[in-house]
Amino acid sequence: MMRSYANFIKSCLWVLILCGLLSGGLSLGQGLPSAEIAFDAAESPDPLHQVVLPRLYAIIGADISPSLGDATLINRFRFIVSLAMVDAAAPYHPTAVGMYSRIPRRPQEEWTDANINTAMLHGAYNALMGLLPDRQNVWRDMLRDIGLDPDDTSVDLETAVGIGNVAGQSAHEARLYDGINQTGDYQDTTGYAPVNSAFDLRDPSRWQPGLRRQGVGVYTVQHFVTPQLSNMEPMAPFDPRELRVAPPAASNPETRDAYQAQADVVLETSANLSDEMKLNAELFDNKIASLGLSYIHLAGEMDLSPADIARGYFLKVSAWMDASIVTWQEKLRYDAVRPNSAIAYVYGDELVAAWGGPGEGTQEMPANEWQAYLPEPDHPEYPSGSTCGCYAHAQALRRFSGTDELNWSVSYPAGSSRIEPGVTPADDTTLTFDTWSGFAESCGQSRHWSGVHFVEAVEASAGYCSVFGDQAYDYYLTLLDGSAALRQPAQALPADPWLQAARQAPAPRVVVPENTYPTPQSCKYVDDSVSVTAVNNGVTCEEVDMSGLTGLSQSLEAIVIAGELDFGAQVCFEQPGSIVMLENGGIVPSFHELLSYQAGDSTCAWINQPGTVMLVASQPLLTECQVTTTGVLNLRRTPEDGEVIGLIQKGVQLLVAARTPYWYNVRYGGRDGWISGDFVQANSFC
Repeated sequence: MMRSYANFIKSCLWVLILCGLLSGGLSLGQGLPSAEIAFDAAESPDPLHQVVLPRLYAIIGADISPSLGDATLINRFRFIVSLAMVDAAAPYHPTAVGMYSRIPRRPQEEWTDANINTAMLHGAYNALMGLLPDRQNVWRDMLRDIGLDPDDTSVDLETAVGIGNVAGQSAHEARLYDGINQTGDYQDTTGYAPVNSAFDLRDPSRWQPGLRRQGVGVYTVQHFVTPQLSNMEPMAPFDPRELRVAPPAASNPETRDAYQAQADVVLETSANLSDEMKLNAELFDNKIASLGLSYIHLAGEMDLSPADIARGYFLKVSAWMDASIVTWQEKLRYDAVRPNSAIAYVYGDELVAAWGGPGEGTQEMPANEWQAYLPEPDHPEYPSGSTCGCYAHAQALRRFSGTDELNWSVSYPAGSSRIEPGVTPADDTTLTFDTWSGFAESCGQSRHWSGVHFVEAVEASAGYCSVFGDQAYDYYLTLLDGSAALRQPAQALPADPWLQAARQAPAPRVVVPENTYPTPQSCKYVDDSVSVTAVNNGVTCEEVDMSGLTGLSQSLEAIVIAGELDFGAQVCFEQPGSIVMLENGGIVPSFHELLSYQAGDSTCAWINQPGTVMLVASQPLLTECQVTTTGVLNLRRTPEDGEVIGLIQKGVQLLVAARTPYWYNVRYGGRDGWISGDFVQANSFC
């Protein structure tokens, strides 16, 4: 076997990938490289890194993830491509077998690098053609550049080309329906919907999709990337549903002190970022740079053969993939808030000290304008996926190499930061990782340093994710010694029973924070039929003369609440009904309906701003209620800002099926919808 790999990698490939991925330019993601120097398959000491991955990473950077940070799809592509190469190399090994193919072993005299490389490259080509067919010209050029024929579709299992074609096709077809929905363009199959919008944090314990600027005046809203990864069949033989993570207790705003404390830790860290912390954050955010180059270093130190390089790579991406499945399962389960939303919720526009943006150092700013050092990922916060993947990666390669020693370093010239180009680092800086343990720990810490994770999410992943490296390695050994059974085509896992039960359960009863200040249970001047429990001190209440609220015939009771309400208050009425907030206190002010819930025999709601709170009848008698439009108005699917589904002309008389204080549900033109009460004349029955 060829053993020039170490020197070749250190002198050539290291420069190619390191310069492209770590200098901030991501050059591999901006172009589609081809071989600069012609060589044939027999001359490549590492066809995986020298031929396949530069082209795959270029396409990923161009088509899928410009930052090379979206690990879920990136890792699945890497897993299937390396699986195809490993299965193609199996017939040229004394005992190894394929995961999804059983190709007869070839005579030992055929175990040459030329045959193995040819088989592995044809395997990778077939996998890539199945995964990313729109880029077939790139994959065809990949083979042509090294003297192989992409049109050679032989399936003769006595030839290297035939072995590679069969192994590659088998690997792709076996994972086609593995649960990530490749045939459906990777769209969500779980029915996930965010509780919060990019503009409204309705539940401060849950993930809020971010708003991303794409260009001048162009913005997009984040979507949970591939939540269906939680239903993907893993590589190692285990049931993800048996692995659970404790809930993120501090992300529950009912535990006010803990919620605020973990936000404070993020702010304190943000205000004290060093160059080394920033560079670690950037390094581990780029999964190809951190995980890929650390493995290239290890492969060079171990002086591996081309086939063993592919095997080690397959092992480490399998460990990361299995770790991601369980992590995404728990992310989908907890749907936890990220630091940027929590900080804005706790402090609003209050000034805080933190990193002020690229090149700005530590600044004071309104909390709701704070930003993390790295862009917020497009999925819920807990547990940390990057931390979990790094611990799985480190453990798999620790087992593979037989030692915790790594001795890997990455050098950054002054000003080479991707986030702060020209500024960070101030001087030439080298990050050194002596051990895999230190590598994994730095990876986890970097996610907190970057501001995208709370400490609890990092610690949770660090505590349980090494097991995926162990499970992947144990299964890898069975493939290597030939004891692994032939795997049947992968199938999506059944839906998480915990998630199904949670969605079918009735809405949880709203729990309000305990009264932490010595305020009275009921405000002065309020009779016994209304009670207000405030968390802030100094909240005042005053009854409203109902006779002055003309046009609101269904109003039962009302109360004006004033004072500081940063921490909110519970308002309870003894009568049944629905509770609405009149924010401006006028006769026909703007309003919104509050989430009402039962507390004993009372109807209650939670408020966090001053205003007039009203109890209205939940089900008014509307059998004879009619309204006449006084202008041209929209018919909406839901009240307030619902989707417009039609227009109604002036002077149209309509029967009312249901109403809120300022909206009427009517049927017009064969459609049921809602119209504003501001543009109708109602009869006395409404």
